[in-house]
Amino acid sequence: MSILEIILYSLIGILVIVLVVCLAIANYAGSNLVAVFEKYEKYNADFFDTTTLAKNISAGEFNGSVKIGHVDGFLNDYYYRGTIYLSSRVANASNISAFAVCAHELGHAMQYRDEPKKMKKFGKKIRLSNILSKFTLPLFLIGIVFIFINIIVAIAILSASVVMFLIGLLSKLSTIKIEKEASENGIKLLQKYANFDENQVKYAKKVLSSAKLTYVASFLKSMLKWTMLVNKYDFY
Repeated sequence: MSILEIILYSLIGILVIVLVVCLAIANYAGSNLVAVFEKYEKYNADFFDTTTLAKNISAGEFNGSVKIGHVDGFLNDYYYRGTIYLSSRVANASNISAFAVCAHELGHAMQYRDEPKKMKKFGKKIRLSNILSKFTLPLFLIGIVFIFINIIVAIAILSASVVMFLIGLLSKLSTIKIEKEASENGIKLLQKYANFDENQVKYAKKVLSSAKLTYVASFLKSMLKWTMLVNKYDFY
């Protein structure tokens, strides 16, 4: 076996290992978040409930401008235009997991308050990515068809689909950073307003770390969508 063949097979082996690891993370993150949430859902916090916490933080940090809404479902909490929407098992709950999720969404509110230009730019990037993602695969398939009709047109179309794909991946990467910052803000809010002790902070961080993994998984799923090997059930 020549040196070139050894290098080639080594690269293929590394690629396969990376692919397997990425697929494992992508398919594991959602179930892991559920497991971690349910584990620390059993630990009650020394505070009233998430709605009371949110109201206190809204009054203390936002002059009462942040509102609290409810949304049906599980782990589909979000912040949007001055309102945090809490899911069924988070709203009015008094456990560590619920407080962690609630504080995370309030962490997003802090981002919009402190860095409005950055968050506005982020929102535009996500909307653009969502639009482009709908056309990436159809455009790619059209490019494949044009290989048999006009190679120059095919290259142009395939190049455009690749660019759209890369833009989508970049937006996913920026989402990971935004979510990480929101979680860091959330932990500070829990320490300040819910008086979380060292252990409670530790547990809340574990919940938020498992949630952050789902955003990493979302990036990997976008990157590996073409393999058809990633599950379609997301919590993010």
